[in-house]
This record gives sequence, C-alpha cells and structure tokens, in this order.
Amino acid sequence: MQQLELNDPAAFAHEFLRHTQLQGFGALSKRDLELLVFVLLERDGAIDRNASNHAAAGQLRVTPARLRALRRDGYARWRQLVAEPADAALRRILGHVLDEANLRAGSRHVSERSRKDGFLAVRIEHPDDRQQFEQAILDAGALPVYERNREVLAVRFDTLVVLAERSGFLQPDTEAVLKQLRALAPASEELADLLKKDVSRLRWEDARNALNSLGAKAVASSAEGGLKSLLKLVFPFL
Repeated sequence: MQQLELNDPAAFAHEFLRHTQLQGFGALSKRDLELLVFVLLERDGAIDRNASNHAAAGQLRVTPARLRALRRDGYARWRQLVAEPADAALRRILGHVLDEANLRAGSRHVSERSRKDGFLAVRIEHPDDRQQFEQAILDAGALPVYERNREVLAVRFDTLVVLAERSGFLQPDTEAVLKQLRALAPASEELADLLKKDVSRLRWEDARNALNSLGAKAVASSAEGGLKSLLKLVFPFL
C-alpha cells in the first residue's frame, strides 16, 4: 500500500480547521467530514486528481466504486475549495485526456463506424472532470456520446475545434493556421484547394473547414502522428 504524504501539511490543517470552525464545532456530519478531507487531499496533491479510480482507491484502501462516489460527492459539496475558472479547468482536463496514453486506451472502446465519422475517444475517470467536459461539449452545441464504457467519451474532432475557439486556445489567425497545415498535410486535397485561393481573401471559416476535415481523416485512419500534430495545432499547450 502506498503511504499518503501531504505536500503542504500546514495548508491542509489550516483549511480543515477553518471550515470546521465556520460550520461550528461538531456541526458537520461524518459524511461531510469525509468529503472535506478527501477534497483537501486531492487539492494538496497527496491524491493525484488525474490518477485512475483504481489507483486512488488503493491509496485510501477503499473500493473503486466508493472512491468514485467520494470524487463525485466531494466536489459537489466542497467545490469552493477547488474553484477554478472554466477555461483553466478545461485546459487542465484536455491536457490530461488528450495525451497519447489516454487516446490509445480510449480508441479501444469506440466503434470503427464512429472513428470513420471523426469521433475521437477520450477516457475521463474523474466524475467531476467528466461532468465539466460534458458541459463544455454541450456549450459548444454538441452532445456527449458514450458507446461501450461510461468512462470513455466519444467527441468529434470538429467539436474539439469549437472548444478551442470558444476557450481562446486556438487563435483565428488564418495565415498562421494555413502555414502549419501546409507543413502537416502537404498532400491533402483540402489543403490543395485552400492553397489555390488568394491568401489575402481567405476567411477563417476556410481554414477551420480544412482543419476539421483533416482532423476527421486522421481520426478515421488512426494515424497517431498526424492526429497528435493536429491536436497540438488546436491546443498549443498539449
């Protein structure tokens, strides 16, 4: 069993005492105290927020199902302790779920038909992160899609592009995007058509459409290298 160690014991104790005093000594129920301690452990980093439910459950000597409930209920009850701007939360979530290991693991749980339709599978075990990502997809005008596993979410590449635009990760600089696309996909029909146009008259919508088409093809072909490069263009922080 891995021993839990606090990264900042003083801050953990300060927050714990502050919130138990605010509520009045003895006013918090046993469940509230459990959830408070758990959220503070994840905020401290003693339990990695990106750790799988299985790994985190092992640290606390509980079942993965109970760990999942702690994560879900803990953030619902004590969200103010881990408040972060929506864009910052989305950046953190995407930085984890779009890494190569997670994409490779998620790809085993999405159908061939979905891949051909441009759906990328991402695995999100943390219930609160999954809820926030689902809401971001809804805000982008799309719908969350689940196929074979509740922890694996299928999202279209063009939806990721919309998320990047809405959150300011992808700047609508047509010439800059065109330059990067030229380096990534010199033989693509979409890019060839784009290059035939007068650069001074190109609209951002033209570049976005080419990017969406290239992304869908990369997902369908399971070309990890090309997909990774396109995702980094959309989300430079990856």
